[in-house]
Amino acid sequence: MKNKETNILMESQSICPVCKIPLKAAYVEESGKVYILKTCKEHGEFISFIAEHKEDYDEWMNYPIINVPPKIALTEGSVESQCPHHCGVCNNHLQTACCVLLEVTERCNQNCTYCFAKAGENNAVDPNLKEIERKYDLLLEWGEERPFNIHLSGGEPTVRDDLPDIVRMGKYKGFVYIQINTNGRRLAFEEDYTKELKKAGADVIYLQFDGIDDSIYNALRQEALFDIKKRAIENCRKAGLPVVLVPTIVKNVNLHQVGLMMEFLLENIDVVKGIHFQPVSFFGRYPDRLPMNEGKRSDFENRVTMFDIMHEIELQTLGKFKYDDFRPINSGHPLCSFYATYLKRRDGSIRSLMSKEKGTGSGSCCSAAEPLEIVRKSRDFVRNKWKIGEQRENCCCGGTTKKVDSEKGVMDFDEFLRATKNYTFTVSCMAFQDISNLDAERLKRCRIQVLSDDDKLIPFCSYNSIYRK
Repeated sequence: MKNKETNILMESQSICPVCKIPLKAAYVEESGKVYILKTCKEHGEFISFIAEHKEDYDEWMNYPIINVPPKIALTEGSVESQCPHHCGVCNNHLQTACCVLLEVTERCNQNCTYCFAKAGENNAVDPNLKEIERKYDLLLEWGEERPFNIHLSGGEPTVRDDLPDIVRMGKYKGFVYIQINTNGRRLAFEEDYTKELKKAGADVIYLQFDGIDDSIYNALRQEALFDIKKRAIENCRKAGLPVVLVPTIVKNVNLHQVGLMMEFLLENIDVVKGIHFQPVSFFGRYPDRLPMNEGKRSDFENRVTMFDIMHEIELQTLGKFKYDDFRPINSGHPLCSFYATYLKRRDGSIRSLMSKEKGTGSGSCCSAAEPLEIVRKSRDFVRNKWKIGEQRENCCCGGTTKKVDSEKGVMDFDEFLRATKNYTFTVSCMAFQDISNLDAERLKRCRIQVLSDDDKLIPFCSYNSIYRK
C-alpha cells in the first residue's frame, strides 16, 4: 500500500502466501475500507480485502467473545509466534470445537471447478470402518461431556455404500449430532439410500446448493445440476431428513442470487431448515490462482465478504431480511460467521427471533456462565434448529410464555409451538480464511476442526491452506 494513507486498526499474525512463514499482520483502514496487510522480507507486501465499510468491521469487532479452551491440548505451541504451524490443537488454542469434520473418502462423483478438498485428484484408499471407529473413539476421549458434533465429509461421502453404517456406528457410540456434507447426486437418484441414511441416524443433509438456474452450476460445477438438487430435496422430504442449503458464493457468478435462494428456502421450509452461505475461499481447486507479486491487492476483485452477503440479503429481499437481524456466534471470532433465526408466519411474512439488543451475539436463548454449559449450548444450537417437526417446549431457562405475538395478534404458547414446528429456520454464513487473509487470532478461536490422518485436530482454514496433502 505504498503512497497510501492508512490507519492501523489492530495488529495480528498471518503467513506469507508464497513461503508460508509466519508474519506480523495488521488490519488497516484505507478510504473507509478495511484490509489485512502483511509484508514478507523476501516476497514483499500482500493485502487482502476484509470489509467494504469500516463501520461494519467496527460493529462486529465490538461483540463480546466467550472463550472455552479445548479439554485436551494435542500439541504444544511453546513459541506462539509460529502459529499456525504447530496446530494440533495446541495449548494456545482458545476455543474448543463445536463441530469436527471426518473425511471418509477423497473420491467424488463430480468434477467441480471450485472444490476446497480438490476431490478426485488422487487414488487414496477410503478409510475402513475399523479406522473410522478408532477416530470416533479418539473424539469421544478428547471431547467434553457433550460429544463434538460430527460432520461427515470428503470428497463425496455418499460414494460409500457403507455410509449408513458409519452414521449408525457414530450414533451407537454416543455422538448425538451427525450431519452429511453432500452434493446430493446419489440422494436424487436413490430414494431408498436417502431413507437408509435417515434410519441410520443422520441428523441433517448439508447440501451443496449454489443457485436456482443451471448457468451457475455450469460455472461452478461444470454441469447442469439444479434439477438434481430439487430431486435430492424431494427425496429428503420423503425420508423426513432435514436439509441445509450450502451455497459457495463467487462474485460475478451467484452473489446476485442470494435473495432468490432465500425465497427457494421459504418455498421448501417443511424440509429445508436453513441456508449456510460460504463466500469462496482461495484454497483447494479454483480457477484463478491468487496473484503473488509484491504490492498486489491479492483478492480485491474476487473476494466476497460476509458483510457483502448480509447487505445483499437485505437488498435483494427488499428488506424482508435485514442486516441488523444478524449476529456473530459469541463462542467464535466475530469475523468468521453470522447467523439469524426466523419464523415464517402463516401469511408468508417473516419474523426475526433474534434479540434486538446490539452486542448480544448469542448461540442460545440465555447466557451460560459454566464452560461446559456453554459448550453444550453451542453444540446443541444447530441440532435444535435444523430439525423437522420438533421444538423445545420451553426456553432453556425453564420459563414458559403463556401468550406470544402472531400475525393475528396473540396466540397461546401451545399454538405457537405448533406453528413453529415446521416454520422456523436459520440463515448463516461461514467466511473461511485462506493464505491471503489468514489471521492467527481467528484460528485460535476456530470452532470447526478437521481430524487429520495423523490424529490431530486442525482448524478448518489452516488445514486447507497449509496442512492438506
